[in-house]
Amino acid sequence: MAIDDGVDHPDFLRTPSNVCRPDPRNESSKFAEEHGFGRSLDSHHGTVSALVLNDGVPDNIRIQFETTKNLYLYAWFVYRFYPVAELHAHTCLELALRTRFADESSRSGKPRPGLRQLLERAVKDGILKSENFVVWRRATAFRAKNRALHEQIGQMEQLGLDEAVFDESNIVIKDEDRDHDYLGIVVESMPKVRNHFAHGSSTLHNQAIGSLRLVQEIIDQLWPASQ
Repeated sequence: MAIDDGVDHPDFLRTPSNVCRPDPRNESSKFAEEHGFGRSLDSHHGTVSALVLNDGVPDNIRIQFETTKNLYLYAWFVYRFYPVAELHAHTCLELALRTRFADESSRSGKPRPGLRQLLERAVKDGILKSENFVVWRRATAFRAKNRALHEQIGQMEQLGLDEAVFDESNIVIKDEDRDHDYLGIVVESMPKVRNHFAHGSSTLHNQAIGSLRLVQEIIDQLWPASQ
């Protein structure tokens, strides 16, 4: 069935009279409601304005990342800008990696490495570290909590107790809690996400902010902030 291409349809070119109207899908988004953002232009702006790169990041990379943020911001008006912002975030990341490793790329005479190879290089050289990613820290804390809870249940069974107080403040993160390969997931998934959008896709969702945050965390590690 053909789409109604009336002047008010949010997927078609806006007219001067409705160019600044919010895309109705943002205002009614269940995802935004559940996560506490995107329900107003101010909160939508606050979500993306919080992503600030380190001062040491080169200006050309910083400008491209700001372009990514603007694409996300304007997705408030054009919902279909979300995947555009996500693709641009990955494009910005590849530019950042190429800039960071420009010395080797220019002298090797080998074919230019792709996004996956550049990420692998950053991991191999110890530039990217698991502990510098928010998702890894949260997952590690969750694993520690889960382990401590099971340990306490085991102790209760040994002592024949029916109940006990679980004090999360006493949890100590151990090496076994840290033993999960988040970097491997990043290296494997990011090129796939980039290719998914770059090679043509009709995927549409408003959760691009996760990709933007991940790109920021990687770029910040390429040019760490001065101590």
